[in-house]
Amino acid sequence: MANTIKIKRSSIAGKIPTTGQLELGELAVNTTDGKLYTKKDVGGVSSVVEIGGGGGGNPSGPILQTQQVISSNVVLSTGYNGLSVGPVEVAAGVTVEIPLNAVWLIV
Repeated sequence: MANTIKIKRSSIAGKIPTTGQLELGELAVNTTDGKLYTKKDVGGVSSVVEIGGGGGGNPSGPILQTQQVISSNVVLSTGYNGLSVGPVEVAAGVTVEIPLNAVWLIV
């Protein structure tokens, strides 16, 4: 008999889980947007990241899409730079952490 594995899910367009809603490494999916998320921890700072989507974009289409509002904490990985297309708003209480020698460019 096959086992069915269900992960946390939402069908509300644009809804992203918060760090409080996921355990470290747990998966969540937005069934309307077709986006998969997980919670990670870097240096004691937790964040929710999109898996396989370049942090909110659509890399498989002809136009890269980036979110206008950052609604959960973001920690750039060491050795990586970040790129967003503006305008970009960081929601109240949310942080964007950029490692030493890294750049977050908003164009």
